[in-house]
Amino acid sequence: MKIENNFYELFAQLRRDKRPFVLYRLPNTNSLKLIQQNDTRLHTTTSLTESGFVFAPFKRTNQFIYIPNHRISQVAIPSPKVRTKTLTATETTAQKAYYNDLVTNAITAIGKGDIQKVVVSRLHKQEFKQNIADSFVRLLDAYPNAMVYYWSHPKTGTWMGATPETLLSLKAGKCKTMALAGTLAYHENKPTKWSNKEIAEQQMVAHFIEQQLNVLYPKHNIKPSAVYTKRAGNLVHICTDFEFEINDVALLVLVQALHPTPAVSGVPVYKSLTFIETFETHQRNYYAGFLGPVEKEKAHIYVNLRCAAIEETQLTLYMGGGITVESNVKSEWEESQRKAETLLNVI
Repeated sequence: MKIENNFYELFAQLRRDKRPFVLYRLPNTNSLKLIQQNDTRLHTTTSLTESGFVFAPFKRTNQFIYIPNHRISQVAIPSPKVRTKTLTATETTAQKAYYNDLVTNAITAIGKGDIQKVVVSRLHKQEFKQNIADSFVRLLDAYPNAMVYYWSHPKTGTWMGATPETLLSLKAGKCKTMALAGTLAYHENKPTKWSNKEIAEQQMVAHFIEQQLNVLYPKHNIKPSAVYTKRAGNLVHICTDFEFEINDVALLVLVQALHPTPAVSGVPVYKSLTFIETFETHQRNYYAGFLGPVEKEKAHIYVNLRCAAIEETQLTLYMGGGITVESNVKSEWEESQRKAETLLNVI
């Protein structure tokens, strides 16, 4: 594998070439990898058996875009530069009204018994004139235990993110997934206190994953971990890990069984997806979809959270929040703003 030492020169060249590429670093590693495509055409897979980096939308589909492993390099990660300007999540009346209406409608639907939980989302558009390469390096530095990526493709646009949530990890026949939910700010030397709402929300996700896996595997084959608090940058979440042998189940079957999880849709999944389709007037696109490198008998697939679509002078951030019977409209808005601020403080 070729090793590239000058990150900034390489990054500028990749953007000039206008061919599909992805830079990514898996959680808790120091290895930044680059996959470059030799052509500009759109490569798709219906089986998830081709080797490359898959990038799938939130909406269910039977055809997934991927960048094939035409050229793979390892890239030296530079030290982050000090920021010259801090971005803040400017609040608009229209944004707030839209999200508050979404949350209100969700609480009403839950009160009627239609759904138990639904994840609603919104966009935050921000003027952006900084060096995107610097922003990506800062993201790598700020989220050492997340999957950090920069994806560029003429057919999908450019996306960047740092996601803490594993959808599926496969290696040497062993498969892992996780139930991740609840969000609080991280405070050093201060224990995290989870509310009943957040605990219940995470239990719903864990129950769904267990149910879906039990359709494919005997119950004794699935090993859940104890519930624990997982840190992702300046935020923490409640998490349960699940481990099992993949056996003769195809990766595609597993992905279709789990995506989208209640962590990005709701409970029950199908009814919450109907709610999202009815009440969200924006498109989620690749937010809350999945992404990651896939090879023969090896895969690292993550849910696309903490992400932004990148244009020449603008960022579009995507934020979501899990709404349950105990949700409060004001608190949900504040949490969505906090999520935007967390990402902008790094970028």
